Amino acid sequence: MATKRTNNQHIQVFVRCRPTNAQEKKAGAVKAIDVISDRKEIVVRDRFNKTFVFDKVFPPEAKQIDVYQAVMGPTISEVMMGYNCTVFAYGQTGSGKTFTMEGERCDTNLSWAHDPLAGVIPRTLHQMFEELTLQELEFTIKVSFLELYNEELFDLLSATEDTTRLKIYEDSARKGSLIIQGLEEVTVHSREQVFSILQKGAAKRQTAATLLNAHSSRSHTVFTVTVHIRENTDDGEELVKTGKLNLASSSSSLWAGFLAKVYVDDLIVGCEGISVSLEAADLQNSLLPGKTVASFVLSIL
Repeated sequence: MATKRTNNQHIQVFVRCRPTNAQEKKAGAVKAIDVISDRKEIVVRDRFNKTFVFDKVFPPEAKQIDVYQAVMGPTISEVMMGYNCTVFAYGQTGSGKTFTMEGERCDTNLSWAHDPLAGVIPRTLHQMFEELTLQELEFTIKVSFLELYNEELFDLLSATEDTTRLKIYEDSARKGSLIIQGLEEVTVHSREQVFSILQKGAAKRQTAATLLNAHSSRSHTVFTVTVHIRENTDDGEELVKTGKLNLASSSSSLWAGFLAKVYVDDLIVGCEGISVSLEAADLQNSLLPGKTVASFVLSIL
């Protein structure tokens, strides 16, 4: 259960602009955008100089900790109050989604909280463990990690060596809910366990070399954190709060002209699958007032 909210909140949109990479520098690429952080604006440099305004804009020099604190600060508090929350990273191939969400290991001797390259996922779990431990609460944290690739679901934390294909169903007992059959939930016992979990999931992800990013993921992923917190009320009654946090990362469509003529059988299929999965607009429309849950006839995403 969760404490009742006192106000409605709109979906916030943050934009992070990555710096020029080595390939772009070598090609002599020119700066394409201007970031005006204090006005929360991005100006796209073209003959029209279009300006876009967001809830917050992160310039290329923004650090991982800057992004994390701005995006996840209030979100984690709500999850631990018993709410379900989602943070969704979206962008074209090579834009830095995986780096933002998962990050990298700069120094294994440092904790996730102090590693400058740690991403949203490890920092989130680190903060949850820290706050719940300080409050001396009885809690359990479980995580799952799934991938959507070519309209098929895979469990990235399955115990088997092969990636397990999953099936998704509408829950007839709970209107508006979905069931992912066979998805494994792993109990996380410590902050240090997070890194091995991310490594295990990353090793199973579907990747392919493209001109845009030699290590680019061509799949959508959802890392879900479920926290159960036991508390006692003033009347001595035991209360269990359950919050869930979905940390999603979605691939953008690729242009066939940028595929460097890599004639691998499933490559074009993969590109088509990425584009098909981006029918998320149908999902958004189905979540308007009066609707319950989106149909995934057109796309599982």
